Amino acid sequence: MRVVFTGGGSGGHFFPALAIAEEFMKNNPEAEFLYIGHHDAIETREAPAHGIPFKSVPSRWLQLGGGFFWDLREVFKSSTSMLAGITKSLYILKRFRPDFVIGTGGFVSFPVITAAERLGIKCYIHEQNASPGRGNKLLAKKARKIFIGFPGTEDALGYPEKTLYVGNPVRDEFRNLDKKESRRKMGIPEDNFVVFSVGGSLGAMVLNDIALEYAKRINNDEGCTLICGTGKQYFEEYSDKAGFAGIELGGHIRFESFISNIKDCIGAADLVICRAGAMTLAEVLVAGRPMIIVPIPDSVGNHQYFNAKTIRDAGGAILYEQKDADPSVVCEKIEELKNNPEKLNLMSEANLRIAPSKVASRIYEEIMADYEK
Repeated sequence: MRVVFTGGGSGGHFFPALAIAEEFMKNNPEAEFLYIGHHDAIETREAPAHGIPFKSVPSRWLQLGGGFFWDLREVFKSSTSMLAGITKSLYILKRFRPDFVIGTGGFVSFPVITAAERLGIKCYIHEQNASPGRGNKLLAKKARKIFIGFPGTEDALGYPEKTLYVGNPVRDEFRNLDKKESRRKMGIPEDNFVVFSVGGSLGAMVLNDIALEYAKRINNDEGCTLICGTGKQYFEEYSDKAGFAGIELGGHIRFESFISNIKDCIGAADLVICRAGAMTLAEVLVAGRPMIIVPIPDSVGNHQYFNAKTIRDAGGAILYEQKDADPSVVCEKIEELKNNPEKLNLMSEANLRIAPSKVASRIYEEIMADYEK
């Protein structure tokens, strides 16, 4: 058996593909695998690091909205890049001869799956978000089966008859995280109230502002711990702001430019403050941690808001639109939750209830059943 995985540009597209790939590798150690992605994205280094050979193809998505001449130029650049990507994908796929291709979104999926469909290769896609991305909307017609991360996405993709709600595949290491063990690893007192704020690898100013305000409030309270992933571009700025406010970093208040041990940070937390990327939410969900979510306001199709709303409606999160996420207001809510452990427990239970289990294995079983027909 030969299998191609594609999808990337961000961890939100790559890590679902990795979780599915690991399921295939576990069940078919003799099979051959290939990851096709973009040369300047996370999959370039992470796929080989996890034992999957990697090849890149050109790809570029449209960035419209800059005026007539800007948009005209964007259409030309994107079309040229995608055509080159399809051509190279055809070459790679003809040489590798996969039995099927699995795509998890991102602009790089488009040329790969388009080429695979032209060659008569079976294609499957997974859509992580409650509001589908443009790429998967265009590719839905080409897929034999469409797997979705949130219920209710079927109609938006346009092919409910071949769409299956499975949830978002999360690596097993995020399940059943032990709070005591995570805190031991990170040197955090077992009985502290721990808040983990993370805005992704790039960071988010609105979350950093909330973290800074909360740091001021707990500066002299060593019974509380704050871990904030500022993002590399904001690290110096917010470290300086903390210093000017008389906050000593490194003890019970920690600002990090990049969170390399996100599993333990989530595991140690009583409360997670985050954006609403599908995979961030999925990782926190399976860990059963309550959330305060501030979606990116200009995400494509406002998908982050709809991702967050699903969890809010289930009782596992407090949702603030960015325009309403005043640091003082959010910090008041944090303190309210800290003083209401029963509420936090109910939120945790709600998230565990809606966190799908065995997603990667279900996707594997569905694809294999179709493959063996």
